[in-house]
Parts: sequence; C-alpha cells; structure tokens
Amino acid sequence: MSWDDLSKDELLSRFLQMEERIDELEETIAQKDERIEEQNELIEEQQERIEELETRLRKYENPHTPPSKRRSGTDGSPTSQDDEDDDVRTDGGTPGRKDGHDPEWRSPPDPDEEVDVTCDCCPECGDHFDESVGVSPRLVEEIPDPQTPEITRYNRHYYQCDSCGTETVAAHPDCPDEGQFGVNVIAQSALSRYDHRLPYRKIADRFEQLHGLELSGTSAWHATERAARAGRCEYEQIRQEIQDADVVHIDETGIKRDG
Repeated sequence: MSWDDLSKDELLSRFLQMEERIDELEETIAQKDERIEEQNELIEEQQERIEELETRLRKYENPHTPPSKRRSGTDGSPTSQDDEDDDVRTDGGTPGRKDGHDPEWRSPPDPDEEVDVTCDCCPECGDHFDESVGVSPRLVEEIPDPQTPEITRYNRHYYQCDSCGTETVAAHPDCPDEGQFGVNVIAQSALSRYDHRLPYRKIADRFEQLHGLELSGTSAWHATERAARAGRCEYEQIRQEIQDADVVHIDETGIKRDG
C-alpha cells in the first residue's frame, strides 16, 4: 500500500506514530550518551588510580631500593622490567606530563658571546667542505674560573684639627672600618655559615679552594660576627615590627629544654 492510498486520518496517525518512535529513539540515544559519559568518568578515575598505584609501586621496584624492601613474588628484576617499558621511571619520581598538556621549558638566557664552530673537511672521507648548509646552535652556561682575590692597599691619610686637636682618618666606601677582608668576603662567610650550614673550618677551606684566599676558621667566625653587627639595625627593626604586629605566625616545632 502506497501513501497515496491512505486517507488523511490514516496519514495523520502514521505521522503521529513516527513522531512517537522518533521521541523514543532520541530518549534512548540520550540515555546511552549518559551511560557512555559515566563510563568515561569511571575510566578516568580508574586511570588516575592506576597511575597513583604505579607511582607508589616504583618506590619499591627501582635499582635504589634495598632488597629487603622490594616487593616479593616478582619474577623479573627491576632492570628487566625497565627493558620492557622504557617509559616507566625507576627513580621513584612521578610520571611525566600527560598527553595534551604543553611542556614547560626553562627560558633560554641571552648569550654573552657567540662562537662560530666550523669544520673544513669530512671526517669520514676527508673531502673538503665548500660551505655549511646550516647551523646547529647550542647554549652552554658556565661559571667563570675561580678568581684570585683582589688586593687593594688603601693609604688612608689622617689629619689633625688645628682648632680642637681632633685627629681624623679619611674613609673610603670600599675600605672596611676594621680587619683586612672586604665586604664580599664577609657576605660570603655569612651565607656559607647560615644559609649553607657550613662549619667555620669548611668555610675557610672553601675560600682557599675557590679563590686561593688563606682564611682561618677563626677569621671566618670574625667575618660572620662583623656581618651580624652590620645588620643589627635591620634586625632590631624587624623584631620591633613583629612585636607591634596584630597577628604573629610562629613555628610550633617543639624542642626539649631541661628534659
């Protein structure tokens, strides 16, 4: 039977049935889409859980883990596992950046000097090169060779006032008021002691190794004392600001005293 043989009422009934069927199909599709979305969320949660467990597992299955703490019941050694999967880290670290995330790179510094590295002939056959076909740049960051100390003699003239008899010694901003070591030696001594936690003997060894400066442990101690005296005003100012503050955050780490 063709559509032309149907009456208007029959056509209308057919159309209504088709619309109901379409609504049912659309509802079924929507329900399936919801289930697919729920399954995708579950898969993502399971994947995150797997990555977390793999990260924790690597702490017990890497070359640096002592045998007593390695997981028992494994057939292969950590080395053989690494051969099977080169992407798995064995240093206890976390996995790398996930796919789709842009990597973070350290900003390259501006070079202070450029050196052209050229080659005249082929290292394989010895044929002479006409000209280079490109440049393969490489930035290398290096610290300068250890510098020997600069020794300056300040001839400080002194004067006597004809009126009151007061004697005055001329001052220079780079000449310390006492001692024979400059500001940089004093600052590095203080940093080595309080930031790097080095004992005074090793501070003296460090100066001798890096700069050839003969410095005793006692001299290093005197240098840190001079740094403390120089910063006394700032220290008192900071302490006063803390005392006048409305709220003060403290470190509540305990320390025993008298038992």
